[in-house]
Amino acid sequence: MLKRLSRLTKLLKTSVLQVGWMNDQLTLSVITPNILDVEYGNPLFPERFIVTHKAAKEQEVTYSDWTAGTYTRRDYRGNPVKMGGNPKGVNPYGLPPFICLFDSLPDDQFFVAGGDDLIEAQEAINVALSNLWRAVELQAHGQAWAAGIPAGEALNVGPERAVTLPEGGSFGFAAPNAPIGDILEAIQFVLRQIAASNDLSADVFDLDRRSESGAAKHVEQIDLREARQDDIALWRRYETQLFEIIKRVVNTHQPGTIAEDARVTVDFAEMQENLTETERLNNARAKLEMGVWSPVDVLISENPDGYPTRQDAIQELLRRKDESSQITLVD
Repeated sequence: MLKRLSRLTKLLKTSVLQVGWMNDQLTLSVITPNILDVEYGNPLFPERFIVTHKAAKEQEVTYSDWTAGTYTRRDYRGNPVKMGGNPKGVNPYGLPPFICLFDSLPDDQFFVAGGDDLIEAQEAINVALSNLWRAVELQAHGQAWAAGIPAGEALNVGPERAVTLPEGGSFGFAAPNAPIGDILEAIQFVLRQIAASNDLSADVFDLDRRSESGAAKHVEQIDLREARQDDIALWRRYETQLFEIIKRVVNTHQPGTIAEDARVTVDFAEMQENLTETERLNNARAKLEMGVWSPVDVLISENPDGYPTRQDAIQELLRRKDESSQITLVD
């Protein structure tokens, strides 16, 4: 679900994840902008969420209206619908069970602008590919032609037949001249521009990949690495919010399931340099010998999410030292 949500957030720029409870199980639902309305002072923390539940008939459309203290089901005209299990329309969680996700932090508008370039580029590429295939169909074979014969007279041609022409007549096949190469270059240009503006390498769609040095690849990936770091910063915050809402929803329906003081730590995969394991170890060893690093710095560089502070890293190193000492004594 979170992978799907990440892709949709990249595409739509704004999305919402709803935490729910159904049949004694936790549920997660992705809410896209086309079925969502919000009221907010701070776009990061809306006070009211209205989710549209579409139906085949307009009269069957309903809405879920959430605030921190209320939950109201509304009909297609916006009138409240009585709910047997919750006649007073109370929100049992005490907060809207939604996590707002943005591809980049909003300024003053909840729905972050963007995404239209992908749709327009896809339409342009589809048209270009259709035109390319049409050109291939029309000009895949040469066109027969003849000169020196009466206009309109048909020739019976074929590989097993001889063509008889009057004196001064000529016959041949016109070679196709479809600009296939030019069309492909135009399509690749659009693809490269879209890739470069959406956190992808500009040559990811190149049909003819050229050989590059490691330094060239590293320079090319600088922007991509920065974009990845930005995403990690955002999703670390989203993961924390998600856990807090999950804890509230679960404990509302099954009290005591998750300890109130429980916290979540997310360990994102580290973005490694283009170095082998041996090269990384040699670099770390050299820094230790020079006194630039201590073992604490090595551990933090290997897993900064697992050890966010130097004190965490020191405690882990001491634990490993004690563990190693116990193993040595046993031997």
